Amino acid sequence: MAEETPQPLTSGKRAAKNTLFLYIRMLIVMGVTIFTSRVILQSLGEVDFGVYNVVGGIAFSFGFFSSSMTNAAQRYLSIGHGQRNITKVKEFFNLITILYIIACGLVLLIGGCLGFWIVSKLNIPDSSYWAGVVVFYTTLVSLTITLFASAYDSVLIARESMKVYAYLSIAEALLKLGIAYLIFDAPSHRLQIYALLLLGVTVIIKGILMTYCIRKFPECKFKLKWEPAKLKGILGFMGWNGVGTLMFMVNEQGINILLNLFFGPIVNAARGIASQVNTAIGHFSNNFFMALNPQIIKSYASGETNGTIRLTFRASLFSFYLLWMLCLPVMLRRDYILHLWLKEVPNYTSQFLFWILIYSLVNVLTNPQWTLIRAIGKLKQYIINGCITMIGAIPIGWLLFKLDFPPVSIFIVMVALRCLYVVMSLYTIHHYIDYPISQYFKQVILPIAAVCVASGLIMNIVNQWIPENLAGLIGNTLCSVIVTIFTILLFIGSDSRQQLLSMIKSKIK
Repeated sequence: MAEETPQPLTSGKRAAKNTLFLYIRMLIVMGVTIFTSRVILQSLGEVDFGVYNVVGGIAFSFGFFSSSMTNAAQRYLSIGHGQRNITKVKEFFNLITILYIIACGLVLLIGGCLGFWIVSKLNIPDSSYWAGVVVFYTTLVSLTITLFASAYDSVLIARESMKVYAYLSIAEALLKLGIAYLIFDAPSHRLQIYALLLLGVTVIIKGILMTYCIRKFPECKFKLKWEPAKLKGILGFMGWNGVGTLMFMVNEQGINILLNLFFGPIVNAARGIASQVNTAIGHFSNNFFMALNPQIIKSYASGETNGTIRLTFRASLFSFYLLWMLCLPVMLRRDYILHLWLKEVPNYTSQFLFWILIYSLVNVLTNPQWTLIRAIGKLKQYIINGCITMIGAIPIGWLLFKLDFPPVSIFIVMVALRCLYVVMSLYTIHHYIDYPISQYFKQVILPIAAVCVASGLIMNIVNQWIPENLAGLIGNTLCSVIVTIFTILLFIGSDSRQQLLSMIKSKIK
């Protein structure tokens, strides 16, 4: 008889506690990350910052399958916990770890052979070539370490041990801030030194992570036991997941390369800065969703289909609202924020930031859908739909740039394609379970649209009466949050309203 896992299914109290830890992590990491980006931009300059963004991004793309492996790990570990079967959890961890070892070897082999050739083909100054090579290979090694350690990240998330996850993230952010100040004093080769120090941070943080998990959780006691029969389901899941991840990587890096070829590395720097602001803001909704992610999978694994659907609806609503609450004031005052943050703002950064935020708002709606389809385990059609919509941005963007459209046009295309993807995803899920699409539009899309229109119109008027200074930014943000909360309470259903009010009261207590 299989040993029963000592961990019960997640309670609302545990989810609230996990969310609190993740919010504390997010606040610290966001503040440190934004400040670190300013220091790094000043230390490296626009050209080297752009070189790091494009070269480091391409190096990291060699781990395009890492998210598919992480998704598989989280899915199967959460399934095992949802079924209260610790023996199955141990088996899944062993098999997944073996696959990670193989993947890490392939990344080092293929990336190591192609590094010099890739850097030579990029549109970067000759004086930055060797710096680009160092960035590529240090990023590649960092990727390999991160890839292997992600198996242990998956254990933390499946077990919902968010406290440790939060502590390590905060430590990593603070170490990176320290690096930003260290390279100020470097007389030369700042980009190379920065890349090497970042690699050191990865070694320290991931080493602590793996040591903790091995000592704390029984499934992390790895045993080299090859079981081909049990790998079939995992490999099938990872295969289609990997295809989707590959297309995402091609889309992201293809856009980077397009911008680099048509407009040069300074535009890559603008996209890098805008993406960092977006990533920092996105932690708000992502933290809420991360606390619910294992719950959705465990709920489906335990046979509670209706409860799973309710969870996805609520996750879609609240993760969007949390993101909108921050995006709205940033959109209204983005020029002032960028100039306050950076001494010199690269061209196009403000426009990029606006449309990247819009893209993220649409994209956040796909997160619960993606978790649900992973719980179901039927990825093929979902991934095909995603590939068709995502990859279309590259040829359309190339055509627009050939016709002398501005760089921001490609982000508008991405937003339109992502909207299409949301709709296609709903019909794909409906094919496998009785997913109420009409109810989704009624309970999710319509309230979201009403909140965005109402709060957006009100804040556009209010924004004109508030001065553009630091006090005005704070006042504008507070007004935006109050207006958004008011419109949310006005337009959401009574059940969701009561749940939201209960969450607010519990947080106050």
